[in-house]
Amino acid sequence: MAGRSQVERCLAVVELLFSHVLDGMSNKSIARQLGESEVNICRDLGALEKAGWVQKLPGGQWALTTKPVALMRVYNLFMNEWRDRAEAFDARVNAQARQLGR
Repeated sequence: MAGRSQVERCLAVVELLFSHVLDGMSNKSIARQLGESEVNICRDLGALEKAGWVQKLPGGQWALTTKPVALMRVYNLFMNEWRDRAEAFDARVNAQARQLGR
């Protein structure tokens, strides 16, 4: 799908690499799967590498770093904290409702 902005291509690269976390993918494979030029993907991988999102593996394949996974963990921790707070609030409301119902 040619004609995408660099941001759109970078996000597409990250999404694609999520399915190749351990083995990575070559620049050529990424370009072919996304329908983009190897030159654009090379530029995108450079930008993503500079930002700490991808790394080049010893075999020359590109893979995600731990950064996106760590961000997912932060999100999960945040959502778990909010769930716990909501459950505690709900328990207080239920306790008060039982007292008022007597």
